[in-house]
Amino acid sequence: MRIRPGRSAVGLACLAWLLVAPTVHGLDAAGDGLQGAIRKVATEAIPAIVQLEVAQLIQEYRKSGLGSGVIFRLDGSSAYVVTNNHVLGDADEITVRLAGGESFPATVQGRDPRRDLAVVRFQASGPLAAARFGDSGRVRPGDWVLAVGSPLGLNSSVTLGVVSAVGRRGGPGGNISDFIQTDAVINPGNSGGALLNLAGEVIGINTWIASDSGSYEGYGFALPSASVQRSVRDILAACRALYGWLGVGGIDPPPVLKEQLFLPAGKGALLANLYLGGPAAKAGLQLGDYVTQVAGSRIDGTAGLIQAVADAAPGTPALVRFSRAGLPMSLQIQLGERPAEELLARENHLLWPGLIAVGASGEGRRGVDLVQVFRGTPADRAGLRTGDLVTAVGGEPFRGLADFYALLNRAREGLRLGVLRGEEELSIDLGRETRSP
Repeated sequence: MRIRPGRSAVGLACLAWLLVAPTVHGLDAAGDGLQGAIRKVATEAIPAIVQLEVAQLIQEYRKSGLGSGVIFRLDGSSAYVVTNNHVLGDADEITVRLAGGESFPATVQGRDPRRDLAVVRFQASGPLAAARFGDSGRVRPGDWVLAVGSPLGLNSSVTLGVVSAVGRRGGPGGNISDFIQTDAVINPGNSGGALLNLAGEVIGINTWIASDSGSYEGYGFALPSASVQRSVRDILAACRALYGWLGVGGIDPPPVLKEQLFLPAGKGALLANLYLGGPAAKAGLQLGDYVTQVAGSRIDGTAGLIQAVADAAPGTPALVRFSRAGLPMSLQIQLGERPAEELLARENHLLWPGLIAVGASGEGRRGVDLVQVFRGTPADRAGLRTGDLVTAVGGEPFRGLADFYALLNRAREGLRLGVLRGEEELSIDLGRETRSP
């Protein structure tokens, strides 16, 4: 179970009233209704929730780990299990242990590191049970849920709680998914296990907790089943996850930056970098555009932009709505397939311009301040640094960030920048490459 520091836990709400209330969502709580539903879900789910034991061999040292997984597909004698990628880590050996105690060696079918998911396969010697996926899009705060897994190695443990919130972003390792937050007790070892609704459907894969202590403090987070199913489909078909790609780098602009660029008050993501030759650049998106919607999904910030693009299938058209200099615009853009991370790192020379700039602040300061320069990009190779003040482009001063972006958008071969670094005045050539990634 991955852990991220969080706030101290609050006390669990008293559930005793459910045992005496006459009805709860149509269930007869005075009889076996709610109790019976919970017991039925647990009884049916436990055989499909497995314990994963992993081992990494480092010279003569054997490093062991533990997590959970969900059998979701049976194909003859082959069984497929979805779990978290971090549960597997760099394991050399993977063992699946069933609720009844039987164990089988497993192999990795494929991984999706960006969503922290993986699929393993094992050969069974007898009949098995497979879980059913539910629709995470119908999950709402207050829904009753059960978490099933192997916390602290305690196989087939069941805990009960409610959905605390949906659409939570963040998480360790830069997960791109939104999450279902639950107060069902989750501890280390629950990772990869199931979050179930009262219909017995898997609506999430338990992934991380927010905790100061390393143990449960009331905040557990599960990957929604919609994201899980998307990854699983790709892994079964291609042994890897496929992501849509727009070829942009966005930032969440502070209010002062929105004013400088005449951006609308609503939420969105500001395009601060473009991959030259990428889908966005080819279609006509520009630096300084403020993206508010992609393929029907409203963009609530950079994280939302990343997820909306990632969730779209490569090779499909996506309508992108955006604001440019205060004017609403839209473009139909054919999405590409996101290159592997190592390829993107090698192609950083195509990330134009490779910096984050803000309008200069302070008395007598004109131009833009560079607050970040990305390694391997044109800005980095030209010698620009974080903290530089760009005061001129092509020997001429400019009025602010909007003008700076306009000049960068018009550049074909490159630009000569006037830069103030401390008390030193510099002239730096910012080159532009056009070879497609």
